[in-house]
Amino acid sequence: MNNGIAVQKKCANCQADFPVYERDMAFYEKVGQTFKGSLEFDMDIPAPTECWDCRQQRRQAHRNERHLYARKCDKCQKDMIAIFSADKSDTVYCKDCWWADGWDPMEYGMDFDFSRPFFEQWKELYDAVPKLGLIVLGEMQNSDYAHDAYRLKNCYLTFDGEQAWDCLYGETFLKIKDCMDFLTISQSELCYEVINCSNCYDCRFCRFCRTCNESSFLVDCVGCKNCFACANLHQAEYCILNKQYSEEEYKKRIAGYKIGSFKVLEEFKKDFEKFVVAQPKRAYRGVKNEDVSGDNLNNCKDVYHSFDVVGSRDCSYCTNLEIGANDCFDVDIWGDKLNLALNCECVGAGAQNLMCDYYVAMNASNVLYSAFCWNGANDMFGCMALRHKKCCVLNKQYSEEEYKDLVKRIYEHMVANGEWGQFFPIETSSFGYNETVAGEFYPLSREDAVARGYNWKEKEAREFLKQKYEIPDRIEDVPDSIVDEVLACIDCGKNFKIVSQELVYYRKHGVAVPRRCSDCRHLARRGSKNPRRLWERTCARSGEAVLTAYAPDRPEEILSTKEYVKEFF
Repeated sequence: MNNGIAVQKKCANCQADFPVYERDMAFYEKVGQTFKGSLEFDMDIPAPTECWDCRQQRRQAHRNERHLYARKCDKCQKDMIAIFSADKSDTVYCKDCWWADGWDPMEYGMDFDFSRPFFEQWKELYDAVPKLGLIVLGEMQNSDYAHDAYRLKNCYLTFDGEQAWDCLYGETFLKIKDCMDFLTISQSELCYEVINCSNCYDCRFCRFCRTCNESSFLVDCVGCKNCFACANLHQAEYCILNKQYSEEEYKKRIAGYKIGSFKVLEEFKKDFEKFVVAQPKRAYRGVKNEDVSGDNLNNCKDVYHSFDVVGSRDCSYCTNLEIGANDCFDVDIWGDKLNLALNCECVGAGAQNLMCDYYVAMNASNVLYSAFCWNGANDMFGCMALRHKKCCVLNKQYSEEEYKDLVKRIYEHMVANGEWGQFFPIETSSFGYNETVAGEFYPLSREDAVARGYNWKEKEAREFLKQKYEIPDRIEDVPDSIVDEVLACIDCGKNFKIVSQELVYYRKHGVAVPRRCSDCRHLARRGSKNPRRLWERTCARSGEAVLTAYAPDRPEEILSTKEYVKEFF
């Protein structure tokens, strides 16, 4: 397909210039034709008016991923944990009440008013319909403090993933066991402080590694075992700082790295980062790809300007599609047999033909501008919390003929108002901007957010307690009683505790007790990844042009895929 630029545009939000490619225009035409097949009228999908960053920010501002609150279910009045704080006006149900048949979201149905903008009417419906307190699916055992998750057992503060056992403090995962402090990990066990790792066992402080075992402080390594502080190694064993040792010498030298001491660990991390920066870097990370651009892409074909995507085809501007998708543009999170989606947040599980949706999944199809429509919901426009329904607008039932006629008129109304093609405005979000994922990737001050009309979650009036307990420097000296102590994060001052499950891990693997809260540790892991942006650079070996997530002013030496493989594999 011709990948030339079709038009150069200026972002309506930040005023930055951005390109719209011919492949983008071809996809927008395909989406229009797909919906024309079900709605029987010509639907034009316009080129975006905002740049990729602003489009992603707009979607992310509707998702609270990590902030949990204690409150009561507004239906059964039982205590629960939810992503909605008790001071919000939203009606919030626990998962048992929300999924039960004891209420009907159709009772909140509205007639469409053509004298008012669509987003204004959507906001009224969205605010009125009860919200799901935590999005957890499948059997959850002893995992109350988890959100956006499926089938967990004995997990604590884990978010955005499925199938985990005995895991703590992590985000974005698939089929893991006994892991702690992680970001984007799959098919792994006994891992600690790892980022974008897969099929790893008994690894600590590792980043962007595959099939590595019994190792610590690895970056961009594949198939390594018993290695320490290495980068770019392939099928290696008994290496330290990329230098080969005998098994006996390796074990002797490893004993000298006392990472069970917090002071030693912090100093070693700084030294290791200097070593990592000095190593050549592949322009983008990924394997088994064909014609792609972005970072952390695996088993993809014709995927462009995308990040953390696995097993996908014909996608652009997508992030965290870790379970695969086809024909998706501007989609954040999920996948899993997702087919043809445009400008959506958290969609997947067999869903198809979606546009501007939020948490629409489980074989839903032909759904536009809707949220939390699941389980085979079909032909929806502007709906909230519907299941097994068809031909609905603003939660009101219509005949198939009435539905098609009404959607055509709403489409024309939104085009005239400049709303068509846009995701829900940030102002319609239920969350404070600082509670959302957007606040993590695109941080704003309170003053800036409020000036833009965004919600803001004010901090609780109480002050954090100062830490009175002095944590012993060495893990060997830490007593059992530390689990009863209130600690204070050395970065943000937030109080946190060490739970018994993590103390067992620290002792078993000789790792120092952290002095930072789980949120600050998460942000540090996020900061260890490249930004979701691409720049043109040249390969340090061949001189050929490459697209990379390493900014031009960074010191790393960048290699094309061909040159990287030639040098390290």
